[in-house]
Amino acid sequence: MPATFATESHTGLVRRGNEDAALAQPPVFAVADGMGGALAGEVASGMAVAALAEAAPGTPEELASAIREVNGSIFAQATGDAGRSGMGTTLTAALAGEGSVTFVHVGDSRAYRLRGGLLEQLSSDHSLVAEMVRRGELSEEDALAHPQRSIITRALGVDADVELDSFSVELAPGDMFLLCSDGLYSMVPEPAVEKILNGSGDLAVAARSLVEAALAGGGEDNVTVVLFCPDGAVPSGDGQGPGAAERGSSPPAGGTAEGGPGERAVRNAGRWRDWRVLAAVALALVIILTMATWYMTRQVYYLGASEGRVSIFQGLPLEVGPVSLSSLYRQSDVSLDDLEPFERERVLREELTSLEAAEEMLQNYSGRQGAEAGTDREDAGRRPSATTATGTGF
Repeated sequence: MPATFATESHTGLVRRGNEDAALAQPPVFAVADGMGGALAGEVASGMAVAALAEAAPGTPEELASAIREVNGSIFAQATGDAGRSGMGTTLTAALAGEGSVTFVHVGDSRAYRLRGGLLEQLSSDHSLVAEMVRRGELSEEDALAHPQRSIITRALGVDADVELDSFSVELAPGDMFLLCSDGLYSMVPEPAVEKILNGSGDLAVAARSLVEAALAGGGEDNVTVVLFCPDGAVPSGDGQGPGAAERGSSPPAGGTAEGGPGERAVRNAGRWRDWRVLAAVALALVIILTMATWYMTRQVYYLGASEGRVSIFQGLPLEVGPVSLSSLYRQSDVSLDDLEPFERERVLREELTSLEAAEEMLQNYSGRQGAEAGTDREDAGRRPSATTATGTGF
């Protein structure tokens, strides 16, 4: 049976930009968490997953080689572009093979395995507090609230050479694997993660539930999860929730049959009144939803393409029949052909963001097309909404 998988990502409730990136391209899966500000961190994480997607490694050696190569590319950009100085990214990647899964890992994103209902962390965090915990200087509970918990000791793009953790685990029937950024485990304790994974009927529901739990826990960081089952034991799902509860009921024991015409007339009159009430409620809901939709389309923006040029649109990238829910706000002189492949892909995804963030990203693209490189502006937004992917395949 082919592998099943699901991914989910969210900006969170505090940050304006999403510097996480994910890859689910069986047999390769990965999560990357960028650093250095939105116009640097998201570039680094995007470069990491794009490199793996393009390389399509089929062996553990090819996986490690692709990661080392993209480390050099990120380092070159970080040292050669003042606007991207200090950029880097974590990366936790997995290659599902026959009978085993190989992981290559750097940073503080994590890999977990759910086997027999029990959750186990497979990777080791490359962070200051994790090293203190391993030396016995700090408890795991204290590490969660330590003021230096965000300091990582290894990442892609920081040095020309990178030290990677590489290991393999044997597969057992029904194994489920979770890759995640620190935005999940810093907000959701492992027992709660384990409970969600055990209680979800498919991977899409589980991924969405994990992100929702992180948001409920505070959503202080971007949160991204990738779930996969190499043997397809758990279905990917179609985005629907668990099956609806059974509806309907049986007549009470000893109940009587319907009465005569008079009783039926009373029932029919009541049903007519109920129908009019329902119609009025439905009309009110339509009016409210229409107003809410109109208001929403005035509050959100996204980068897209107009006549082959990067442009800012106001509204939602949707059409309801012949009606478009967005309009062109500003067309730039930046050609899509002048962007890096992963930047062009991001523009074509039409991700929702704020006007300020869209203008800042557009200015960055414009500056790079001109004589001078654009400078990084910390915490510029990419989008405030979730992204989802599910599927099967090997």
